[in-house]
Amino acid sequence: MKQFVVGIGDVYRGLGVLRAHPRLWRWVIAPAAITLVLLAVLIGGVWLTVDPAISWLGEHAPGTLGHVASRVHARIVLGLSITALLLFLPIAGAIAGPFHERLSAHVERAVTGLPPGPEPGFLHGAAISLLHGARRLVAGVFGALAVLLLGLVPVVGSYAAPVLAAWLAARSAAYDCYDAVLARRALGFRTKLDFLSDHPRSLGLGATVAALLLVPGLGLLALGVGAAGATVVVVSDDRS
Repeated sequence: MKQFVVGIGDVYRGLGVLRAHPRLWRWVIAPAAITLVLLAVLIGGVWLTVDPAISWLGEHAPGTLGHVASRVHARIVLGLSITALLLFLPIAGAIAGPFHERLSAHVERAVTGLPPGPEPGFLHGAAISLLHGARRLVAGVFGALAVLLLGLVPVVGSYAAPVLAAWLAARSAAYDCYDAVLARRALGFRTKLDFLSDHPRSLGLGATVAALLLVPGLGLLALGVGAAGATVVVVSDDRS
């Protein structure tokens, strides 16, 4: 738990670096603008498609089926919205990856005063980010399915499904933030996952970023701020 709390503070450390070097915000704002459109499409698609369908079913379906549809209406929309968020995280992370790698390099230079090591080109970084993002998207699909199925379990599911969804979202956000600095060190996909498991403070950072993603406006900048914070953590570990 102590490491989790320390991880929450890492978000503020990243924000501190960005405030001290305002020009770095461009690497945060650029991918945020892209993810804004993507998030609007995903969440809007859920509401525009599912909400009318469930309403129609509740009004026109035979007695029992219509009654059940009306009662689970909100739960279905909420569940699919959570699913959209879980799928959104790896997609947004893949888009932001190459931008945040540049951000991470500048943060490392700001913290150490030294130029960072060799880093892949923007297109190469984008290709690796998309490849790893695709693997995480597959994992996200299975995770979202597990949340939906767990949510259908009477009584227990109402409490367990949100907890599982929160853990998955925190883990996914932590990966996106730390990937900015770990990818520049040419670590493989499995090695990155092992790094997160060995550093429980990363979950605190990921949980905070995942929560900020739900805040209109502010959430669009959360992954970039988290990437800056993760870079501060890794650079500090390298120097200790």
